[in-house]
Amino acid sequence: MREEAEKIIKMFSEILEKYDLEIEESYYIIDEKNVLRDDKAEPSNMREKILNIAPKVKDGYIVVEKGSWVK
Repeated sequence: MREEAEKIIKMFSEILEKYDLEIEESYYIIDEKNVLRDDKAEPSNMREKILNIAPKVKDGYIVVEKGSWVK
């Protein structure tokens, strides 16, 4: 089995030697740029959404019941 593997590798190497496989690199890992979109901070209306679904709101804050665990 070993002899067959060596024979196959030798034949494969001889075939590859017939071709010009020199390829110029098209990119470099270090110079890679972020190809995704730019992050932009967009105004959020999350506060209004939360206040709209809260059961009770006073002066822009959610009013909650004081827990029994608080003294």
